[in-house]
Amino acid sequence: MKASVNAFLSMQKALLTRRGQLEAVKNSSAMSTSYYSQGVETRVEKPTYDIKAADRMITKINRALFEIDTKVKQSNAVTEIDIALDFDDLMKELS
Repeated sequence: MKASVNAFLSMQKALLTRRGQLEAVKNSSAMSTSYYSQGVETRVEKPTYDIKAADRMITKINRALFEIDTKVKQSNAVTEIDIALDFDDLMKELS
């Protein structure tokens, strides 16, 4: 996929949110609990979502985030910008 750095940074932000959502599903609400009573109360837990599928999607998102981060940093390493400032002057001690 070809896009601008800004587009990929926006995608990265959205992917981080999506990863958090999937991790929440995987870790906390992935089980539904049912109680049955036929003289003895029985608790049955079954997955609401396929935990393996959620984990696969999280892994895909992590790989995409890594790729975006790597390419953005690579782009930043070769892109020069010109800003009128004197860093040493701004960082010097107060006299």
